[in-house]
Amino acid sequence: MSVKFHFFGKDCIVDRAIADRKDLKRALREKGFEFDAIQFVNQVHSDNVITIDAHSKIHGDQNLPKADAIVTTLKKVVIGVFTADCAPIFLYDEEKKIVAVIHAGWKGAKNGVIKSTIAEMKKLGANNIMAVIGPMIQQKSYEVSQEFFDDFTDEDEGNKIFFVDGNKAHKHMFDLPSYVEKKLREEGILEIKNSGIDTYENEKEFFSYRRSTHRGEADCGRNISVITLKK
Repeated sequence: MSVKFHFFGKDCIVDRAIADRKDLKRALREKGFEFDAIQFVNQVHSDNVITIDAHSKIHGDQNLPKADAIVTTLKKVVIGVFTADCAPIFLYDEEKKIVAVIHAGWKGAKNGVIKSTIAEMKKLGANNIMAVIGPMIQQKSYEVSQEFFDDFTDEDEGNKIFFVDGNKAHKHMFDLPSYVEKKLREEGILEIKNSGIDTYENEKEFFSYRRSTHRGEADCGRNISVITLKK
């Protein structure tokens, strides 16, 4: 396989400013990654995508571009995103040697980050894209408000299938993983692997923003998802 990827949780600790990458580099090497550069973005829950198809487009560690997805055709360049309940998504076309990573919370998914990323891959020649969805919050752990429910169902009546009633009045449980899968299938992605791991419940291995919020903790930490084209 020409593509290598991994979902890190509490086994790789990096501060949110990504200022110290020693532990990340250690973790990558332990997992067998070979890399000349590691690329992140300043995530803003948008549909913005950064494409790195030439070495001149590799950006430094400071003043990261505001985006929520990265696409690359370069070998030995690790691209990654941070999540803490949102969906980390890997996309790849092995034959065309194109990979992408997406940070997709409900807002990004709703606003089109998945569609934008796939469009960028297709511009580069991708035509057989596969997807892998990593650890993220699952429906049983994701209670949302009536306003949230109304916003999604006003957009599309069919979105009701992604909700079940919560334990309290005017509360609903949202199935973000299935919503993300819907967005992938709408763009013609048929081969999708979903880990089904709940970041909220799996405290031993993964950080969770919602779990930390419920406990009143100052910060939740971040999970790191990385993918690369091997040399």
